[in-house]
Amino acid sequence: MKFSTISFLNPKITQFGIDLSDISIKIAQLKKTKKGYALSSFGRKEIAKGLIEEGEIKNEEKLVETIKEAVKEVKGETIKTPYCAASLPETESFVEVIRMPAMEKKEMAEAIKWEIEAHIPLSQEEIYYDWQIIGREPDHFDVIVGALPKKTVDPYLDVLIKAGLKPMAFEIESIATARTLIKKGESGAFLVIDIGAKKTSLAIASNKSIFFTTSISFSNISFTAALADSLNISFEEAKKIKMEKGLDDLDPKSRIFQTARLHFAELIAKIKECLDYYTDRCSASRKEKIDKIMICGGGANLSGLALFLSRELEMPAEIGNPLANVELINSVIKIPEEELSSYATALGLALE
Repeated sequence: MKFSTISFLNPKITQFGIDLSDISIKIAQLKKTKKGYALSSFGRKEIAKGLIEEGEIKNEEKLVETIKEAVKEVKGETIKTPYCAASLPETESFVEVIRMPAMEKKEMAEAIKWEIEAHIPLSQEEIYYDWQIIGREPDHFDVIVGALPKKTVDPYLDVLIKAGLKPMAFEIESIATARTLIKKGESGAFLVIDIGAKKTSLAIASNKSIFFTTSISFSNISFTAALADSLNISFEEAKKIKMEKGLDDLDPKSRIFQTARLHFAELIAKIKECLDYYTDRCSASRKEKIDKIMICGGGANLSGLALFLSRELEMPAEIGNPLANVELINSVIKIPEEELSSYATALGLALE
């Protein structure tokens, strides 16, 4: 499900993925091979504080210059194409599963226009939207509708064009992330957790569809801050302890473990809400249960996190592989292991 800026995509056009957040720009470009895709270039550039705040562009001029620099400074092959697929902030998106009476696709396109206004608190004139049938029964269809306010999309379009780029499509972050973590052809449904520096995005997805997305304020930085407060140490000291000790083999009575359990309670509660939503709204028609949890983002580097979540939720959990659909043997360059999880969205956009 994407929000295209043109009415068709030329399969001969090479595009790269650009993931914009409050704190950084991440770029990934893939090249087509006989067996699929190989990594040709990647890069990350920090964004000065205040250029983007909670997904809203605050300083267009400086952001344009930062984007230009980020594209020039990639590692690997030089990016020569202006065409790109870009991420849009999860916090501004609306994703809803709507149950519709069984009807012809042409009729449904018209009916959905009316349903959107009943489920999304903005008029059709104020949004860009896309939809996809995710379940079919004799008497009804389950349709997922994604929408983004034009006031959110248009500023991103403007800065990318001013940076000399030609955006082919925009996507909600979690949709791009799910695409790169779920191996092509893999069956079942998955809960994707992207733990970023300032927020965490959650999505329930399969190889072909996205069913649910949301985001919460829980983040890599907020956990480090909670640890610093609990241990009465500096943020930098807490960051060091977190990376050295992680959640492996910690005494359940230790202050670090207790802080983690208390702080992760918000994330655990939200995950349970997502699972309940899927059970109530999607799984009956999909006939797919959630097989496992896939974790990515900078916060995925916390040692022992997958085991911790698996125990708390009584469900298999693993650190997702953002290169699940990329050929390593033919790749021009390799993303360092400790940085790989943070490139999941950019890689997913490059696969768009």
